[in-house]
Amino acid sequence: MKITPEDHPDHARCLSHLSGHFNGRYERSGNLQDLETAINHIELALQGTPEHHPSRAGRLTSLGNHLSSRYDRTGNLKDLDDAINHAEAAVKATPEDHPSWAAWLNNFGNGLSKRYERTRDLQDLEAAISHAKSVVKATPEDHPERAAYLNNLGMHLKGQYKETGNLQDLELAIASWFASWSIRTAPLLTRIQAASVAARELVFGPLAIRDLSRAYSFLHDTTHLIPLAISRSLEREDQQQILAKLTDYDLASLAIAVSLQAGQSPLEALRLQELGRSVTNGQLLDYRSDISDLMSQYPTLAQDFDALRQELDSPFPSTEWSSDSSIDKGLQIQQAAIRRRNKVATDLDDILSQIRQKPAFETFLRAESEEYLLSAAQEGPIVVVNATNLRSDAILLTQNRVSSIALPDLSQARKMKYFGKSGTTDDNEVKREMLEWLWKAVVQLVLRELGFYPTLVQPLPRIWWIGVGMMAQAPIHAATKFTKGTIKVKLTTLQYCLPSYTSTIRALQYSRSRQQYQKNSSMLIATMPTTPGAGPLWGVIQEVKEIKNSLRHFSAIDILERPTAECVLRSLPGFSIAHFACHGVSSVNPADSHLLLVKSTGEVDKLRVKDIAALKLPPLRLAYLSACNTANSTAFVDEVTHIVSSFHIAGFINVIGTLWPAEDEACHKMAADFYAMFSKTDNVAVSYRHAILGVMKQKPSQPMYWAPFINFGA
Repeated sequence: MKITPEDHPDHARCLSHLSGHFNGRYERSGNLQDLETAINHIELALQGTPEHHPSRAGRLTSLGNHLSSRYDRTGNLKDLDDAINHAEAAVKATPEDHPSWAAWLNNFGNGLSKRYERTRDLQDLEAAISHAKSVVKATPEDHPERAAYLNNLGMHLKGQYKETGNLQDLELAIASWFASWSIRTAPLLTRIQAASVAARELVFGPLAIRDLSRAYSFLHDTTHLIPLAISRSLEREDQQQILAKLTDYDLASLAIAVSLQAGQSPLEALRLQELGRSVTNGQLLDYRSDISDLMSQYPTLAQDFDALRQELDSPFPSTEWSSDSSIDKGLQIQQAAIRRRNKVATDLDDILSQIRQKPAFETFLRAESEEYLLSAAQEGPIVVVNATNLRSDAILLTQNRVSSIALPDLSQARKMKYFGKSGTTDDNEVKREMLEWLWKAVVQLVLRELGFYPTLVQPLPRIWWIGVGMMAQAPIHAATKFTKGTIKVKLTTLQYCLPSYTSTIRALQYSRSRQQYQKNSSMLIATMPTTPGAGPLWGVIQEVKEIKNSLRHFSAIDILERPTAECVLRSLPGFSIAHFACHGVSSVNPADSHLLLVKSTGEVDKLRVKDIAALKLPPLRLAYLSACNTANSTAFVDEVTHIVSSFHIAGFINVIGTLWPAEDEACHKMAADFYAMFSKTDNVAVSYRHAILGVMKQKPSQPMYWAPFINFGA
């Protein structure tokens, strides 16, 4: 821009493109200044665009979209009114046979629908529906953008149903979403969103339109698409941005509940859980197993698959028409792109079929076999806990069968109270209430069904717990029945089993396949007794002394005091155990959650989730994270993306961490007791249980003190 004169013919075009980049960054960062800059640039671009210029309509649309985004952020109705006016002007300036006319009209309709939601003016909603119908009618049936237009029409019709109560409107909305789902050339994410909305209406809508069988069909097919929908070539944060668009649908949780309610087997529900959760971590495992195996054995198939999948899920190309672009030429370009998209969709189906015909690749990007899942329970049961408004269940996987039990007291309302956005609390009374609920609603019923309660089984069985959706944040390991009066622990999960967590069965199996870990009994300890901008950790020095004393038989114990992130990442592969005594931070962006270290300049350094998970370490025994919030992730909960899971994916077979902030004193005792027992038993699960029971005995009435510590992994 700086070297382009204002009177240059391309000056307005450059301003328009720069505006788009600032808006893209705003959508990622949420920085309002980026959006303001985008608006300023597109306004300047419009000022430099003559009234009848072919690009004027596109720039009017861009300005309208940016102003609509600012309305979403600030609630200033003038922004929305201006956005609608600009969108309308773009439509009026564009011939109906222009390739972009439908897109401009779609934006105009969306603006009217948004204003209806604010003002409840039915004329806006009726106009939005009319425009959406015109958009769909003007768009070829195999056009990739038709799916998004149908989605919008469905949402407008649902709004009209809410206003009038006319069931036909809702039926038409569901038909629109089904039509959107059926467009094979559409971006996979758009199809998934359409099917998810339709399924939710078929489950929770009016009795007259409920259809569990059809909802199950939608959710089954949608869940199988999810592993294909996220490009493996994207950075982890970019993948999260895409998955964020699916968060509100709570797909995995609903798929499990609907499959059971529709009479499907617990095995089918379990398969859907595996496919629909922890997608980004699953892709990292793919590159260490399925995809890497495919690349080594059939490199051409692997390359073709990845290229086709990326092309199909890329946005449909748009064009800013230059002064010499005719409408006919634009239509030719568009039609060629549609033909290419159809071919890509067919080729992707063909390549998946070819891959699945190869030996050992029969379940490539498919649900795992029953034999594979049952084998995961050889060392102890795996329990999946799911709670929805439809029903709540525990799926029990043992070495002989997959079964399920209803959890009638595991209500959606209580789940939201304790684990929703407003559920975070440091109140011990509320935490005790929550732990008692988990004991009564989940753990007691599961233990009884497995035959582990009320009579203790010796030796204590291992149980791996998987929480779906917000239940991934539930401290099931600490579920407790407290005594009345003087508050003490009467019954708790820890009395009856050795509890562990895993993100998915596949992640657990991957860890077990690598249990020939380094047996050189070497340990790396990274300590941060003081951290810039954070409180001192007075117990760290004593914690390290006691660890060294307990593990004095180890061949090597290296201590990194106040290390850099780079130093730690470089050192990790050489040690079977890594212990961190530092501060942990759970970020709104899970990939940015981190351990606080220090740069050589004295500034804070961050050992981030995305950097840890990207490591390809040899099999390592244990990462012990004596830090706060290392297993906390309130965003994208089904992705199970936090500091603990990143160490697990990186190569540590076992990881110990915390669900919420832990007191320095509790961290010190927990670590000291763990390593004292570990030196005697060489068993992570047994040592973890011993240590957390010891911390519990110190302050049984204060679960904030003793309950955050978890054991994650094999």
